[in-house]
Amino acid sequence: MPVCNFVQRFIIGLFALVSLAVFLKSASAETQYEGFVSYSDDLISESWYISSYKNKAAWIDTIWSRDAVHYDPVDGALVLSFYPAENGTGKHHESGEVQRPGRTSYGRYEVVMTAARGEGVISSFFTYTGPHFETPHDEIDFEFLGGDTTKVLLGTFVNGEKFSGHSVNLGFDAAEGPHLYAFEWLPDNLTWYADGRQLLRVNSDETSIPSHPQKVFINVWAGGEAQRDWSGRAPKDIRTAARYYCLSYRPPKADTVQCSDWWTQ
Repeated sequence: MPVCNFVQRFIIGLFALVSLAVFLKSASAETQYEGFVSYSDDLISESWYISSYKNKAAWIDTIWSRDAVHYDPVDGALVLSFYPAENGTGKHHESGEVQRPGRTSYGRYEVVMTAARGEGVISSFFTYTGPHFETPHDEIDFEFLGGDTTKVLLGTFVNGEKFSGHSVNLGFDAAEGPHLYAFEWLPDNLTWYADGRQLLRVNSDETSIPSHPQKVFINVWAGGEAQRDWSGRAPKDIRTAARYYCLSYRPPKADTVQCSDWWTQ
């Protein structure tokens, strides 16, 4: 074989190996998710996005507004307020929603929060992705119904289908003060906690487990008429708020700081 031919093939082969290495590194980077911890004052920083729009769907009777999100230096809480909307908006209520721009996947998620009290009002901590983000609908929920904040609704959606929805007694009133809530999401199981106590565990051999990377959300909202049997109907003049102190995500086998490293009751 001529020397020039050998050198040429060697260079081409070396280039292919380098290209493959770059591709694999890039693909790996896309599937590796960084942990984070955000305290209340950071939840209104550039690391988070405050929703500001009207969802036209009938199932929600709430407008997302930046005015409903503020930091309270007195107790160090991010406050999501809930109050009557202006006439002519097509919705009866206005409130706040904050979301993490990037997506995360398997791992442990924590929040320190105080739920809002009030018939028909829902305070949430959840992960979500769906058609709006060009993916199937996967979701993992903590939902506190304001009509009875001694319980919490734990649920999941997988590929748009609701799989688990369990109302669990907390043993305390979630609207009276902050508590630490968490869920651990792994490929074969999902477990929810309150103050370190296991509330519910589901396994892949009994139900489907979400698999798509999702975005982290917190919000306070009221449902439309179709939600009445589930959440109750919020009075038009009701004013209430939920308070959030910390949000964190720790990937599997990572040692990143999380809310429970800071929070003590």
